[in-house]
Amino acid sequence: IDGVLYVTTAWSKVLAFDAASGKPLWQFDPKVPPEWGAKGCCDVVNRGLAAWGGNLYVGSYDGRLIALDAKTGKPVWDVSTIDRSKPYSSTGAPRVANGKVFIGNAGAELCVRGYVSAFDAKTGKLLWRFYTVPGDPKQSYEQPILREAAKTWKGDLVWKLGGGATVWDGMLYDPGTNLLYFGTGNGTPWVAEARSPGGGDNLFVTSIVAVNADTGEYAWHYQTVPAETWDFDATSPLAMADLVIDGQK
Repeated sequence: IDGVLYVTTAWSKVLAFDAASGKPLWQFDPKVPPEWGAKGCCDVVNRGLAAWGGNLYVGSYDGRLIALDAKTGKPVWDVSTIDRSKPYSSTGAPRVANGKVFIGNAGAELCVRGYVSAFDAKTGKLLWRFYTVPGDPKQSYEQPILREAAKTWKGDLVWKLGGGATVWDGMLYDPGTNLLYFGTGNGTPWVAEARSPGGGDNLFVTSIVAVNADTGEYAWHYQTVPAETWDFDATSPLAMADLVIDGQK
């Protein structure tokens, strides 16, 4: 961006280089507590940054979303995106659009509940949150669609164990529809019969979900593997394209 190359490394560190010469310009270390490394399944990786309005945005491994001044690397704001009493981690690249930063989290192997959050890009204020699996039925459902999703689960392990379906990467914004698309990962535990005795598709495990980017309101979903039991996450980076099929765009 403007002649500067930005990269992230393990432990969510960020480095800036002059793109023409390779000269280091600055580096940022979010100082993730070393013991947090035990709270993830798959090492202390980081999958990249978002950029908007002179800021960079990075998810730290311990579940924070941090805005950095792109010129200096100094923090602009730093907010927690998780319940820090639970084994969440954050490894995915945030996405940014229309003044909002979107980020998910990881931890489905360790009994957490997946969700996507939207934050104000200028202030770090939480704007909305979309949960990917139903919670305790004794509580009100955070989104109306979760009442329907709950019908695809059996038993009570979904809310006792968290359900999984974390959004640890794979988000995409479409300005044409103002939709945010994201993919979800495996359920908790992996084996479908263990988490939902008696069957069910277990929405929204391993699904692509679309929500209104301004409000988080559900638009549609497609479950890639109903009753997923093989860790076939749907969280790979998403891409959009106009295709011609049978002569029709």
